[in-house]
Amino acid sequence: MRRTNTIIVVGGPAGTGKTTIAQKLADHYRCVFIEGDSYHPKSNIEKMSNGIPLSDEDRWDWLKTLAVKSSDMAVHADNASGISVVSCSVLKRSYRDYISECAQAAHDGSLQIRFIFLYTSYQELVQRVVNRSGHFMKSDMVKSQYDIMEIPKDDELLDNGGNAISINSASTSAKEVFQSIIDRINI
Repeated sequence: MRRTNTIIVVGGPAGTGKTTIAQKLADHYRCVFIEGDSYHPKSNIEKMSNGIPLSDEDRWDWLKTLAVKSSDMAVHADNASGISVVSCSVLKRSYRDYISECAQAAHDGSLQIRFIFLYTSYQELVQRVVNRSGHFMKSDMVKSQYDIMEIPKDDELLDNGGNAISINSASTSAKEVFQSIIDRINI
């Protein structure tokens, strides 16, 4: 039986637990994990470090890089699972659509893509970001992400024939979020 190569994109604004959940998924599927923040160009990191929100134009090349890198890793001959996991905010539907288009174009439409979108209240996000250290995204930047956030709904959802799962991560442990994803992801 031929496997379906799959990219799992774990998204949501800063402070939702993207990296934690993405790493758990990569461990579960025994596949590569790509930390999206590591691929931001220096200019993006400088903007965010200085409290300047990224524009759509700042994001397109970064999103394309992540799409191509994650799709290349999913189909790589040494990847027995045929899966790659990437963390990336994918705050807008247009970003999710763009990642899908770029990944599919890189591999002739042969990939399955799943978006896991984590979200919570603005107050919870600020508190979580305040409590972490060593990251360029500071709490004063959370509002800009929260303001443009488009939680997947309706036809975007896996339950409705789409490719996304939305999970409110408030008052939910990483273990519970992970199990909810495994129960629903259908790969």
